[in-house]
Amino acid sequence: MRHDIRAPETFRRYCLPSRPRGCPLKTYVIGDVHGRADLLKALPSHIEENDPNGCGYRVIFLGDIIDRGPDSMKAMEMVVRELNQNPESRLILGNHEEFMLLFLDRPDKREIVFDHWMRNGGLAAAASYGLNVGGRYGRIEEAHESLLELLHRRQNHIDAMRRAASLINDGANVFVHAGLRPGVPFEQQTTKDLRTIRSGFLDNDFDFGAMVVHGHTVTSSGLPEIRRSRIALDTGAGAGGCLSMMMVDDDGARTFFQSGSAREVVKVELSQRPDEP
Repeated sequence: MRHDIRAPETFRRYCLPSRPRGCPLKTYVIGDVHGRADLLKALPSHIEENDPNGCGYRVIFLGDIIDRGPDSMKAMEMVVRELNQNPESRLILGNHEEFMLLFLDRPDKREIVFDHWMRNGGLAAAASYGLNVGGRYGRIEEAHESLLELLHRRQNHIDAMRRAASLINDGANVFVHAGLRPGVPFEQQTTKDLRTIRSGFLDNDFDFGAMVVHGHTVTSSGLPEIRRSRIALDTGAGAGGCLSMMMVDDDGARTFFQSGSAREVVKVELSQRPDEP
């Protein structure tokens, strides 16, 4: 029997402000981190080194910062630090952050949510926040209570997730966790589609009026992939792959980077594949 564990949620959409001429602002977009704080750690210094004129930059995290990998708590701490230091940076809520918020907010469905979350990478996140995942609990509620207490010790992480965007539009690009439903206006997209859509989006070359930049679905190549109407940045960091980042200059030019096993950031050369949606 399937259970609908998702709660209605306010759609949060941000339109990024334009910048004055003469001081170009770079936008850095980071794909699904999935607990790989070791890979994420290499990116801030690279970003700062590429801002020699001090014009500034903004970072957009595409969501799924937590789960699967070993250091969800450290990864979220890095994200929160960036959001606090740079008011123009943004976090987009992924479906894995949504699992955590549902666990916190839905006591009536907590057992179902907990089970679903733990089976989908949440066990690693719970351990990183301090839960004894190998311990014996007389009742499942004891594990729930322990994890609730541990999560509330990192209230700043929870607050960042609650403030996260569902979709960000800068005019030329639309940034979203999973994708968009073709033919549906941005403000009418459901949060379920924004965080989980695959079929109907990945196999469609619908013109959304802007390039859709997304994560959620791991690319088959292990590299960022450019299609007619979308750019995919989830390159499997949580499954042993690299963490990918796209830099967008003020003139719209895109450059791609990856942080891999050597913990170094390398530039990646890509070509568009116009033969595929």
